[in-house]
Amino acid sequence: MNGSQRTSLAVTTAAFVVLLAAIAAYTFVARPWYLSWGTTPAERTRALLGDDAWIGGVVTGTRAVTVQAPPEKVWSWLIEMGQDRAGFFSYTWLENLALADIHNIYVIRPEWQAREPKDLVRAVKPGYLFGLPKKSFVPGWKVSFVAPGGSITLRDWGTFALEPTDSGGTRFFIRSRGGPLPGVIGRLASFWLLDPSHFVMEKTMMTRIKRLAEGRPGPAGWLEALATAGFAAAALGAALLIASRKRRGLWLLVPALYAALVLEETADLRAGLAGFVALALVIIGFLIFKKRWWIYFGFFAIYAYAVLFFAAEAWIVFGLVFLLSVATLLAAALKGLPAR
Repeated sequence: MNGSQRTSLAVTTAAFVVLLAAIAAYTFVARPWYLSWGTTPAERTRALLGDDAWIGGVVTGTRAVTVQAPPEKVWSWLIEMGQDRAGFFSYTWLENLALADIHNIYVIRPEWQAREPKDLVRAVKPGYLFGLPKKSFVPGWKVSFVAPGGSITLRDWGTFALEPTDSGGTRFFIRSRGGPLPGVIGRLASFWLLDPSHFVMEKTMMTRIKRLAEGRPGPAGWLEALATAGFAAAALGAALLIASRKRRGLWLLVPALYAALVLEETADLRAGLAGFVALALVIIGFLIFKKRWWIYFGFFAIYAYAVLFFAAEAWIVFGLVFLLSVATLLAAALKGLPAR
């Protein structure tokens, strides 16, 4: 075995150990943490108003956040959730990757301040492209129970409960119900993709409703603009990299067509950029890393999960990292050019 082979073996072994450690950390640390995010042991087991409404499934997690505002202020925002109302106060650029056509609206409207049992909290737009061709398909969650100002329970999602605190604030709970998809593949998808995705979107919803109820401003506009520029720079850089590969340039059509579909169905520029960048990075992984694609995707997954789990605004973090990475690579390329 020559030096190059030994180096390759060492890199592969080190990557395998790191990825194995990441899998263990997710299974035994991160997963229990996000299933009970923000709650105390007592809160995870005690009843919430609306728990006894039959909504299907088993309890899959209880999460909570303390809001420095009375329950009625929190309720005014919470009750507006729905694709046909104010959205879900989460990452629309992720939701719209599935062509849901969700757009957050940060305005309290009187006509959105009521829900009744059997109402539908719509998840996607009418005529959803990926809708099941069955008459029984319901693109959303039906209201099973509602106590205005205190709790709402949605079938196949869970209970959203608001409890006043001694300091005049609110303890905001979401107790999710559901279960893994059937079959081995379904259980793996639930464990590694659906459950963490649900947490990311739910956590963002809760923290944004908290901010809105407390009357605090969102991220600075210039930060969001820089992040968007970072995604655009990453999209351009990835496109140039794919196009430069001999006889591989046609792969560029895949992210381009997907981004076009997202824009056509949702008119969401961020979702279109995110979709293009995500698919382009997948293609780059296979074209450049070849047999070591699993190392590339493994480390990228660790990074992506960490940002989505812990960042207050994942779009900004991803975008700024993209911007910094492209700027660094461009500076390195310019430095390597021969002087005239």
